[in-house]
Amino acid sequence: MTERRKIKWLIAHFPQYLFVRTAKAFSLELEQLCPGEFEIEILTMDQYADKYNKYHEFKLNPPNIKGLDGKEDFGTDENRATTWSESTKKWPILFKALGDDEFQLSQTQVSIIGHVLDKNFHAIDLPFLFDDHDHVTRVLDGKIGDYLCQEIGKKTPVTGLAFTYSGGYRVIGSNQKITNLTELANTKLLTHTAHSDKLFEGIGADPVRKFKLSGDELADVAKDENASIETTYLRFNGKHVYKTEHSMFTTSILTGNKFWASLTDKQQEAFRIAAKKTAKHERKWSVADAKKYEALAVENGVEIVNITPEDRATLQQAATKTYEQLESMNIDPVLVKAIIAQGNKNVH
Repeated sequence: MTERRKIKWLIAHFPQYLFVRTAKAFSLELEQLCPGEFEIEILTMDQYADKYNKYHEFKLNPPNIKGLDGKEDFGTDENRATTWSESTKKWPILFKALGDDEFQLSQTQVSIIGHVLDKNFHAIDLPFLFDDHDHVTRVLDGKIGDYLCQEIGKKTPVTGLAFTYSGGYRVIGSNQKITNLTELANTKLLTHTAHSDKLFEGIGADPVRKFKLSGDELADVAKDENASIETTYLRFNGKHVYKTEHSMFTTSILTGNKFWASLTDKQQEAFRIAAKKTAKHERKWSVADAKKYEALAVENGVEIVNITPEDRATLQQAATKTYEQLESMNIDPVLVKAIIAQGNKNVH
């Protein structure tokens, strides 16, 4: 009997249970397609650094935003970065290690891939890009998703296999109830992406990207009764949600080019199939998680306010400025048009 080939899947993000769930699902799918050929070891970044005594930068966790973000503890203060920017230094190291076959699989936020490897991945983060989850599926599971996965393999040491969610739609979490865009504009709003900065500036807000703040500054923001944060249901740790659903928080399953080249054509096809099946499952699980969050919101003391159709239209109008600056952000406008064309009602 041929010995199973051992490969490692690195869990790179919080909440870790979401990504562990995905890795386990992939392992089951791959076993059906390649029975007895592979054994997948699932490791968090801390576990990898300790077990293999390398890449200790992986243990550097971002500052926590108590009261607003981080349902799962980011680790001990000993391993906590003083700033988000400091903690992001590990990403180029992670991609190089993946490319060098130090581990073989991981799942990383599209916004990080766009920042470090390929700006076109930022297209997926654009505000009001997708009409609904079916639109997402057509794009990410179709030719456009395949194109992005293949292109990154040509430009960088890693190859994309599939796209998953990281909680699905983004919302605004806050320390106080927000009922309209005017009230949102009067909060200290922490954002994730440059897209969101431009979007919320368009309604008169003064957004601050959390990656630019130190741990002490984040702590001060979290204490502010007017503080709010761009997040998802499953990442939010507060009691008030303004349901904007202005963009999609996604991730991508990645493999290293060196490992990829070592697989047979049949094995490569099996990895692609397993990744896409897993991704489809994961996105459905994320949608179900969101429905469960809403169903239990009152019981858990969380108040959710839906954005009105009028305010949604205003926010969508503000998003047009982002689409006018695609080339300056090194995002291919043709790619964005192709994504929009897969929808049925999107207007930019």
